[in-house]
Amino acid sequence: MVIKRRKIKRGRVEIIPMVDTIVILLIFYMTFSRFAEMTYDSKVELPSSVAGDEFEKRPDQIIVNMFSGDDVRVGGAKYVVANLPRVLLEEKQQHPTLSVVVRGNKQMPYRDLNNLMGACAKAGISDVTFATLEAR
Repeated sequence: MVIKRRKIKRGRVEIIPMVDTIVILLIFYMTFSRFAEMTYDSKVELPSSVAGDEFEKRPDQIIVNMFSGDDVRVGGAKYVVANLPRVLLEEKQQHPTLSVVVRGNKQMPYRDLNNLMGACAKAGISDVTFATLEAR
């Protein structure tokens, strides 16, 4: 009796589904990185610093772009420093370990920065970080 041998099928790598998946991931990461950059206001002239750590945004951080005491921007919305404790309290209720990253204009008077620190204290936020540019 003769037994017929079956042909062994060779495995194939399907390229088209792999390319589709990579394109979708690429679009996702490009979009996500663009939304992360929208919290930074490019018009803020940051002061320079010699020492510091590289900034990595955490989910429990809020970025405050501050031009002056009358022009404070949080998440794209414009506020006055006097109204900031209410906004920070609302954010702190959502994220109990909330920290603030201040991107303050280097020509801004210290009085405005002091008022911002007071607003953070009223909201119960003690973790405040200042963004600077690396001096070259």
